[in-house]
Amino acid sequence: MNQYEMERVSIRMVKEPPLISEEPITSPESAINLLGDYLQDFDRELMILVNLRSDGKPINMNIMSIGTVNASYAVPREALKTSILSNACNVILFHNHPSGSLTPSEDDIKTTDKMIKAYNMLGITVLDHIIVGTNKDFFSLRERRIFDLPCRDYCTKLEELDFRQKNSRIKDREDSR
Repeated sequence: MNQYEMERVSIRMVKEPPLISEEPITSPESAINLLGDYLQDFDRELMILVNLRSDGKPINMNIMSIGTVNASYAVPREALKTSILSNACNVILFHNHPSGSLTPSEDDIKTTDKMIKAYNMLGITVLDHIIVGTNKDFFSLRERRIFDLPCRDYCTKLEELDFRQKNSRIKDREDSR
């Protein structure tokens, strides 16, 4: 490869057989009616994202992560891909707890917060994060007021902008010059 050549890559959405219907998701109960049977039978945690139109009708779903018996790891970067490509207006997060416990873990809450903040920057609303137990039992973080719809607060002054990153690769490069 020539030193001046750059590889071209592309991201494409691959459609799989449908698991959900055209019925709008209007409540945690309607969401569970559509996905509860699917999620409750897994022996490991899954993190699923459902992309929605503005009227609440599902566009598609994305299995973002298949984890272990008590953990599932998901990052906003992976979730945002399908939402952007699907022109989603809203999303709902789902994950299962194979143990049957519906109590959200600290990681569940952190993941929800990260997703809300990332989606907020794109103008896409995270409507809920629903934990599914056994027998279609569920826990809605929105319903339990663990989080509210995000407000959109942005900097309005140049001096308020913060370009610092947790990952200090940029600073390391600057220091090495």
